[in-house]
Amino acid sequence: MAILTISREYGSGGRAIGRLVAERLDYKYIDKELLFEELKQMGERWGRAARELDEVCPTVWERYDWEYRGYVAQVEALIMAYAAQDKVVIIGRGGSFLLKDVPFCLRVRLVAPLEVRIEQIMLRESLDRIAAERLIKQVDGDRACFIKANYGVDWDSEDVADMTINTASLTYEQVAEILVEGLINKDRLATPEARERLKDRALAYRLKARIAADPRILIPTLEVKLEDGDLVITGIIHVPKEMRIVKEIAREVCGDRPVRFDLHHRV
Repeated sequence: MAILTISREYGSGGRAIGRLVAERLDYKYIDKELLFEELKQMGERWGRAARELDEVCPTVWERYDWEYRGYVAQVEALIMAYAAQDKVVIIGRGGSFLLKDVPFCLRVRLVAPLEVRIEQIMLRESLDRIAAERLIKQVDGDRACFIKANYGVDWDSEDVADMTINTASLTYEQVAEILVEGLINKDRLATPEARERLKDRALAYRLKARIAADPRILIPTLEVKLEDGDLVITGIIHVPKEMRIVKEIAREVCGDRPVRFDLHHRV
């Protein structure tokens, strides 16, 4: 079946609508609680990072910090792994941007007028109007900055979403019905070849995450790409020991699958 990713303005009903779709199609629902639990199992460092860094605007220092890059890489790897398992609804965390080249992924953006969202947040969070509006602007600003910092695109870019839905003019059940229909239409694009490409991409992200989160090495320019079906690791290393560690990790993650190393020593 096709995959659903939801990008949402705060207070537009993204989580509730995502749950409705997941229940109707028997999809797995991937949100921050599930990802946080997965990260916590990887170690207290990553559980803490999830609580502190999830969808927030990174400082200039954080963008180049080893822990921040490792955290982002692990979140991306988790999202890609769930996507490769099929039948998932992924809420936020850059899912629509990560999966933009997957033909059987339905990428949806949910929006609503500010006044409508203020009312929703006032009710949900037991806040007054001023506090609700301030919270909405903070959360939306952080999410936009998170996407810009990590993917270099505007959060609300029309090029990212297959459809944008104003949830103020529909019930959540009606929105869910639209998305279910959209997923059925997308499902014809889930060919065996497209699924295999997604599995290969998920493997590339898993390899990148393992390298990025290893405290023994620091490769700020690290990338793991697919080139003509081959996994290629690129970046700048500082000492020969880092090359040996990267090769060990590649063997652990990829087994006998060939990996090319385009790693250069810093001059």
